[in-house]
Amino acid sequence: MGVSEKMMQNTLLFEERSKRYFLNVFKRKKKKVELRPGALHPDEVREIVKKIGKNKKVNIRRVEYDGSPEEKPIAVKIIDIHEDYFTGVVINVERSIKQELDEHIIYIKGGGGTIDFFYNDGDIMSIEEDVDEKIIQQRNLEELAEILDALEINEEILLSYYDETKGGVINARGKLISKNMDTKDFSVELTVINEIELDKPKTINLNLDKNMVLDIEVVL
Repeated sequence: MGVSEKMMQNTLLFEERSKRYFLNVFKRKKKKVELRPGALHPDEVREIVKKIGKNKKVNIRRVEYDGSPEEKPIAVKIIDIHEDYFTGVVINVERSIKQELDEHIIYIKGGGGTIDFFYNDGDIMSIEEDVDEKIIQQRNLEELAEILDALEINEEILLSYYDETKGGVINARGKLISKNMDTKDFSVELTVINEIELDKPKTINLNLDKNMVLDIEVVL
C-alpha cells in the first residue's frame, strides 16, 4: 500500500471516529427537563392531554419564569396531539362576540391563533377540561323539550347554548319568536349576549337535537 493510500485510509478512519464522537456528545447532551416550581412533570401533562383527547376545550395555567402562576388560565381547544407536544386554538368568546357586533373592532393583543405546548418546557401547572364541556355532556334533552313546549311565543327567556364557532358557552336573554315541537326548531330574538347589550336585536335559529342547547329559563 502506497503512502497516499495509507494517508487516505487514515483520513477516513479519523472522520468516522470523529463522526461517532460528535454523535455521542449530542446524545449525552440531550436537553434535561427543568420543571418550574409547581409545574407538572411532562409525562403527567402528556397523559392528561391524551385522556382528554382532541377537539375538547381545556383551561391551561402555566408558571412564569419567576415561579409565580399566571394570573389567568388560557382557554384553548385541543386540535392535535403529538408525542412531544400538543396544539391548541386560543378561545376568547367575549372577544369574538364584540368583533361580530362591531366590524370596526380589531383585536391583536391576546387574540386568537394556535399555540404549540411542548411537554418538556416544564411550565404547565394545571390543565383541566373546561366546565362547558362537562355541562354539555350532562344536558337533558327531554327536560329541555318540555320547557320549550310550555313556553309561549313572545315570552322573555334566558338561554344558554354552546357555540361551536366561538368555542364557548353563550348566555343570552331575549324573547321566543317561533317554535316547532315536531322538528324541535325554535327562534329567539336576543337582546343581551354574555352581559353585552345589543344595539340591535339579533335573531338566532336553534334545534334541540342539532345544536348544543344547555338551558332555557323563563324570565320572572
